[in-house]
Amino acid sequence: MEDCLTGMDRIPSGSIDAIICDLPYGTTQCKWDTTLPFDILWSQYKRIIKKNGAIILFGSEPFSSLLRLSNIQWYKYDWVWDKIKGTGFLNAKKQPMRNHEIISVFYKKQCTYNPQKTFGHTMKKTFRSKELQTEVYGMMNKDYYYESTERYPRSIQVFRTDTQNSSLHPTQKPVALLEYLIKTYTNENDIVLDNCMGSGTTAVASINTNRQFIGFEIDKKFYDIATKRITELEKHEK
Repeated sequence: MEDCLTGMDRIPSGSIDAIICDLPYGTTQCKWDTTLPFDILWSQYKRIIKKNGAIILFGSEPFSSLLRLSNIQWYKYDWVWDKIKGTGFLNAKKQPMRNHEIISVFYKKQCTYNPQKTFGHTMKKTFRSKELQTEVYGMMNKDYYYESTERYPRSIQVFRTDTQNSSLHPTQKPVALLEYLIKTYTNENDIVLDNCMGSGTTAVASINTNRQFIGFEIDKKFYDIATKRITELEKHEK
């Protein structure tokens, strides 16, 4: 159990393959929901991430906008996690209920990217590409057709909440979603860091996908939950 801002001092520079973290958004009065100072956070992230490493951070507005602007030079794009089930019922008469969260991706140079294709779709013509120069967009791809039942991932991804584990933490994320992100941005035996690991879902997903894991959690309640989950999973793996 340790504050990540000091704990990350012990991580060697350029040693982390991917950082995947659900940072506190600062949208509630809960003790654990206190935002971290972006300047200190980014100084650590930039130091420890590998040159081809990705930093994947969960968020919602207005936190996500502030997060992007805190390092706009490295910000690249967002995923949208469709949770299916909406939240915010108390305000449903005033504004739409929310059934999504944002996942922002940052990196300095092209990061590891393993697109998680889906298969078994209806056969249709799709594209392969050959680069060519255009005046407006610079290097572009010239497309030609081939038949395929596979599809590249799109920015909106649907994952149901883990009902069995949803009570472990108020902002619990599905293990399957974390596995998806880990497989997309790392390779087997890579090192994944979650500096606000909560109940340990990123750790569980890392073990499930044969990745190494480093995590920090300052709240003893959640630290104990995470430790128990990891220990039980490792026993089962053996």
